Amino acid sequence: MSTIWVEIDDLLHYLTHHNRPSGIQRVVFELSRAMHRLGAERVRFVRRGGGGPRDLAVVDWDEVEALFDAVTGEKAAPPRPAHEPPAAMTARRAGGSANGDDPLRAMLRAQGRALGAAARVPTGTLRHLHQAIRTRDERRARAEPAASRRELPISPLRLHHTARPGDTFLVVGSPWHHGDYNVTVRWLRDELRMVFALLMYDLVPVRHPEWCDRGIILTFSAWHRSVLPLADRIFAISHATARDVEAYAREQGLALAGAVEPIPLGTGFGPAEKDEAADEGAAEDPDDGAPLPAPGSYVLFVSTLEARKNHALLFRVWRRLAAEMPAEQLPTLVFAGRVGWLVSDLLQQLENAAWLGGRIRFVRDPTDRQLAQLYRGCLFTLFPSYFEGWGLPVTESLMFGRPCIASNTTSIPEAGGTLSRYFDPYSVADAAACIRAVLEDRDALARWQAEVATQFVPVPWTAGATALITSLDRYAGELAAAEQTGPA
Repeated sequence: MSTIWVEIDDLLHYLTHHNRPSGIQRVVFELSRAMHRLGAERVRFVRRGGGGPRDLAVVDWDEVEALFDAVTGEKAAPPRPAHEPPAAMTARRAGGSANGDDPLRAMLRAQGRALGAAARVPTGTLRHLHQAIRTRDERRARAEPAASRRELPISPLRLHHTARPGDTFLVVGSPWHHGDYNVTVRWLRDELRMVFALLMYDLVPVRHPEWCDRGIILTFSAWHRSVLPLADRIFAISHATARDVEAYAREQGLALAGAVEPIPLGTGFGPAEKDEAADEGAAEDPDDGAPLPAPGSYVLFVSTLEARKNHALLFRVWRRLAAEMPAEQLPTLVFAGRVGWLVSDLLQQLENAAWLGGRIRFVRDPTDRQLAQLYRGCLFTLFPSYFEGWGLPVTESLMFGRPCIASNTTSIPEAGGTLSRYFDPYSVADAAACIRAVLEDRDALARWQAEVATQFVPVPWTAGATALITSLDRYAGELAAAEQTGPA
């Protein structure tokens, strides 16, 4: 059997520079781990070396798994300073880009652009930002274990030393920042005679560029226009994404080798795979020092804070419900996640409104254990996102036995199925009516919780891994048969 080489360069880059993996990185890890367990020696892993687009180093999976465990473990994150300068806190809340941009430096650049536009920016603000960066960097340098010290050594063994013609090179991550990736793919296909396969998540930067950083829009678009036509097999994490990729290819005049194939996506990762007994006991303190909310007192939205996720809608919904419902009937709304991009205005609005007198709370950068506690303690979850390739928080919620009220767009109904309820993410009135109906009938909510707990069937990550391996093996067999038959 041919070997499947899984490219995990962006996963390793993320793990060595951040203290919490994001959604895509978790999917890459879970799929890769499942493929490794299923495929043993015929599923291997590579990363990009330092020698350009043809330099791909072989990676030992045990080292990857150990690195992931270190990052997601309870002691993985460097301690945050007990007190931050006001400017540092403002910049941290403003957030950076989704590909790891530093929030403080992003704020500093924004202030610099404002100066360039002749805006009046107090020099004290810039001075505080510079000092905040220096202070933060000094503390990070002293912290153990620091992300920069988790770098895996690059193996001297290279892909071209060991790969054979007919092997498959599979991209399951997001290496869009490599503008020369088409050079890599052409070398793999033309010189090493390998099959190139690709897993697609979504097309947000080209479908809705208003929700993305300008740099991501440009790099994402150029990467996919150059790489998609070179793929021998293209997979997608949902039927909605598969249809969207095929439609995009037609619009751009890109010839695909065949139909885009959806694969099953695993139900949960991190907290969803932990044993419930391990999470019993006192609620942990998140980074802000306050204890987690009491079980049964809140509704939960797990997501990075960014414009596409539509936190602003829920802010407006909770303001409306606070005015219309008795105080004792309205639970706290908890946002759990990290700060992303394009939310500085929303965060300022929440600050100005005193987070609706505490009716909205932000649990920033929760650990896996804290997420598990939050899921198990909530009444239900919300997921109002405008656009998704799948909707992992929806299936995670169901796995924890908690109903989800979600957006009715893109792939989200695929994730939630018949056990979730849906609203128009562009309509405050529709969302408020749907949520209020659940809050006002707690008996019906209890019955819904029981249905979720007894009827939801989680999907193992081995299902997606099996689909990938089976499809790639079938394609390799077809190629081998065609070579034996020869031209007609």
